[in-house]
Amino acid sequence: MSAVPNYHALETAERATAFGLLCSARLLAVAAVGGFPCATDLGDLLRWWGDGGSDLASPIASLKSYSARFPYHDDIESPDYYRSLTVDLALMSIDQGEEGPADRARRLMFMATGAWSNLDHIITRCDAAKRGLREQEVESQILDISMIVADAGVRPGYLASLERCRSEYQERARCLSEVSSLLGWGDMRRR
Repeated sequence: MSAVPNYHALETAERATAFGLLCSARLLAVAAVGGFPCATDLGDLLRWWGDGGSDLASPIASLKSYSARFPYHDDIESPDYYRSLTVDLALMSIDQGEEGPADRARRLMFMATGAWSNLDHIITRCDAAKRGLREQEVESQILDISMIVADAGVRPGYLASLERCRSEYQERARCLSEVSSLLGWGDMRRR
């Protein structure tokens, strides 16, 4: 089992936000299975935040609306669980709230890692040799943190990690196609 990522290094709000958005970006590979109308808005938020854009009101409003309509629930075999969690991770990432940045990063880290652990559990039913999504997530989180804190400016490290997420997207999507067929997610386009 991997070590716990050093979330304590994410002591600024900007670093914690970058970290949480990257966790959400990786879960987008799961949320998009079977169709996900918020995928474009989430993609816009991820990209625009990294570019330093200030016009995030439209994607944030869309994601908040989705979150209100389809709240996070606990059925780990439903695509809606991953869709809602992905949206909520993004919204929690940009919400400064009252907790400190490292505490927020810790909460986001465990939420994302838990989702990948759930997927490992589901995949085990198909082929135990294909487990390892949780470990991949933890390794990605460790790399994210090192890239985010490497420079004085958070956004270059964030953008490099976001690009890495995009390159890993196809690999994760292939693995998740088994989950999709096992659980019948392919026909789930209602949200």
